[in-house]
Amino acid sequence: MTRPGVIDKLNGVMEPPGQRSPVVRFGVFECDVRSGELRKQGRKIRLEGQPVQILIKLLARPGEVIPREELQQELWPADTHVNFEHSLNAAVKRLRQALGDSPSNPRFVETLARRGYRFIAPVTLTTATISNEAAMPRGIEWLAVLPFENVGADPETEYLSEGLTESVINGLSQRPGLRVMARSTVFRYKDTSEDPRVVGRRLNVQAVLLGRVRQRGAAVVVDAELVDVENGWRLWGEQYCRKLDEIFGVEEEISREIAEKLHLRLSSELKTRWALRHAPTGEAYQNYLKGRYHWNRLTGDGLTKGIEYFQQAIHKDSNYAPAYAGLADCYNVMGFYGVAPAAEVMPKAKAAALRALEIDDELAEAHTALASAIKVWDWEWAGAEREYRRALELNPNYALGCRAYAAHLCALGRTEEALLRIERAHEMEPMSLPISMEVAWNLYMARKYDRAVEQAAKTLELEPRFASAQHILGLAYEQKGQYEEAVAALQKALEPEGHPATLAALGHVLALAGRRSEAAEMLDRLQKISRQSHVSPYWFALVHEGLGDNAASLEALKQAYAERDVWLVWSRVDPRLDGLKGEPGFEELLRRIGLLPDLSAKSAVR
Repeated sequence: MTRPGVIDKLNGVMEPPGQRSPVVRFGVFECDVRSGELRKQGRKIRLEGQPVQILIKLLARPGEVIPREELQQELWPADTHVNFEHSLNAAVKRLRQALGDSPSNPRFVETLARRGYRFIAPVTLTTATISNEAAMPRGIEWLAVLPFENVGADPETEYLSEGLTESVINGLSQRPGLRVMARSTVFRYKDTSEDPRVVGRRLNVQAVLLGRVRQRGAAVVVDAELVDVENGWRLWGEQYCRKLDEIFGVEEEISREIAEKLHLRLSSELKTRWALRHAPTGEAYQNYLKGRYHWNRLTGDGLTKGIEYFQQAIHKDSNYAPAYAGLADCYNVMGFYGVAPAAEVMPKAKAAALRALEIDDELAEAHTALASAIKVWDWEWAGAEREYRRALELNPNYALGCRAYAAHLCALGRTEEALLRIERAHEMEPMSLPISMEVAWNLYMARKYDRAVEQAAKTLELEPRFASAQHILGLAYEQKGQYEEAVAALQKALEPEGHPATLAALGHVLALAGRRSEAAEMLDRLQKISRQSHVSPYWFALVHEGLGDNAASLEALKQAYAERDVWLVWSRVDPRLDGLKGEPGFEELLRRIGLLPDLSAKSAVR
């Protein structure tokens, strides 16, 4: 049955002179019936000639059968010498291909044998000009920036698409009133062919930002579009063409234009900050993006390459603060992961973070990097807390900062505060493996072992081969007294990489399970590894504690103290060191690193 008024409107009746052309919307498509332009989710679909004319004819009378004879009279006049049957069938076939429709199971165009065709999908008629953008719905508060596509898949330009994605995420996350999914969550969907709307619904956001990056010689073309997850309409879109050495600032333009489209107000403080932001040289910015690309790999080789590129960026522009912050991040992670001794990398991390803040005191990443460095190197707990808080004041949506602050609180034994912070980070990055794993780690350190097992299992559902989650699962099973399950989980965690931390954890649980000779084997393996690369003394202390050798455990911890080992920050709350509690040497160690009150200071006050 024909919708009242549709034919008249499409034919121009009731359309005052000068009024914009009618647009018919159906599914994820929209068609300007005057120009014949067809778009899918804002993207123009190539469709010309008789196929688009057939579509317009069908859209004018949705639900009605349009006879084949009528189509012949209007689109194939009698004086045109063509094979009408063949031409009509070919035109309808091209129309269906453009719509992704099927003749056997149609969603849009239904064929009635020997009679004609009927448009069967619901249609909506507007008088708005067809455009790159649909009307912006109010109330969009959750958004995901999906990884920008590297058109051509050139490995040499992968840093550019990844770097721009991360920069746009960082820019948008600072906008008040907008919650933006963080990098580690959205990059799980890199190189996926999934419908962006399906991904958006899975992430529970209202809109997704899509991007494509193409390098043409010395020029870069960036296409970006914002898509409504609910209905697929394109809400905003723009193309940016820049010389490669002028690409800096594109992410700011994108985030600013989206914020304007979403009617988000920018605080005067942020306006000033962005206006005064230092514009690096083109080469410095490219090296910075390459540095972040390698840093995000979180491997020893990736961190080394990241340092090289950040140093090159600094060489090209000595006043580029983000490059110093990136350098600090690399050194910090090297220390935390045991890639290098703390004494070798942590002073460098601290120096780089301080230099970044000397240039730009409002860089959240630099405050977080400094906090992490002075926490584990100087054991300056109060100062570290100030830096973490400042980072989150500058960027409340900074998931990495929130995650690092949670670890800080957890190490101090402020476990309930820590759990609130890590859950906040998890809320920002629900698909992040590291954050999901760290929720389990914080639960373990809070001695909520049942919940830690449950969270580690959830993380393994996301990635069954994630060794860190297997590791924590084993730790939690151990504290529950389920030694067989603990051993199985830790042995599985060893399979992909055999990290010394897991060897130590396995040695500890084997000792508790009465398998002392096997625990001693873990000590031997750690010793062999230490002859080739750095092994934290903390890990030796754990195995000795499991074997009940408190003297050897304390000696290893003293060595860790002499090296200012990063793992000592966990010594107050780690359940595996409970056997040392009450030992004078252990209590003194905790006081020296600021994890217990200084008794001499209290006595002096009295």
